[in-house]
Amino acid sequence: MNQESRVFSIILLLQVASRRWQGPFLETRTKGFVSLSDHSVLFVFIDGLGIGPGTKGVNPFAGFNPRVLRLRADALGPFPRGGICIPTEATLGLKGLPQSATGQTTLFTGVNAARKLGHHLQGFPSPSLKEVIAQESLFRKITELGYKVTFANAFTPRFFKHRPRWVSTTTVMTETAGIQLRDLNHRSLFMDFTNRFLRDRGFEVPIRSPKTAADVLVELTATQSLCLYEYFLTDLEGHRGSFDSAVELLRQLDQFLDSIIESLDLGRTSLVISSDHGNIEDMSHGQHTRNPVPTMIWGNIQQIFHPFSAGLRLEEITPLIVEFFETSHDTT
Repeated sequence: MNQESRVFSIILLLQVASRRWQGPFLETRTKGFVSLSDHSVLFVFIDGLGIGPGTKGVNPFAGFNPRVLRLRADALGPFPRGGICIPTEATLGLKGLPQSATGQTTLFTGVNAARKLGHHLQGFPSPSLKEVIAQESLFRKITELGYKVTFANAFTPRFFKHRPRWVSTTTVMTETAGIQLRDLNHRSLFMDFTNRFLRDRGFEVPIRSPKTAADVLVELTATQSLCLYEYFLTDLEGHRGSFDSAVELLRQLDQFLDSIIESLDLGRTSLVISSDHGNIEDMSHGQHTRNPVPTMIWGNIQQIFHPFSAGLRLEEITPLIVEFFETSHDTT
């Protein structure tokens, strides 16, 4: 990490550290709370998305004019339709670069997985982390409240016929909560929402524009209480180290997110966007970063996150989403 990146990271992390812990349960948030009988939450998880300085030629967010992904540390926001962005500390209190297995387990359970292991863990969750996911996951907690939950991502036939030894945190979370994985024949989105990855490998699927893909996700969300979509090409692109291709990827992702935001009825559907660690915001080295990640929020769920607007920790996100459902459940 260069000196400029380190300075911006310290500034943002000091904002996180400076707030006083208020606990996730505030009585003032229960008055006039929205009923979830007619409300849903869409959670878009974007792997490897951090908030870094807008250094030209380094940070691809400075390479175009985004409507949603205005995530430069020196120019954070504004965001369309009243969205807010909370810088979120993702180092989990340990030295070294944060990694996917511990970061995603933390994000989707509220348990600091790196502290549990004593180190950051890359790739896929270990057996001990799978146990944490099975017991503490966002999906399990929301389904136990009686709400409909789905994972929007599509899996190829090969996954079901020749299941890989190691699977992602989101896959473990889905299966251990008793939720069916979606295949390419269901209303779903592949991890590359354009389907170009699939077409290049011989699958007969339609090429989708960012707008068409967004429509699919919004329609699916309308049938659920909680819908999760995972996008991890950002992390892959960050490791490849191509600045120009990163700009193009983020431009397309920004169009996808903008279409989602414009299509959602924010009075009935809340949107949460977050990440597990930084990466693509610094294309100078092809590694993860210690930068904060964004937690972006639209809709009624903002009232739960508002007391944390100065900064979040990664392990606070799932408890806050669960609180939104729990408080709404108590009012129905």
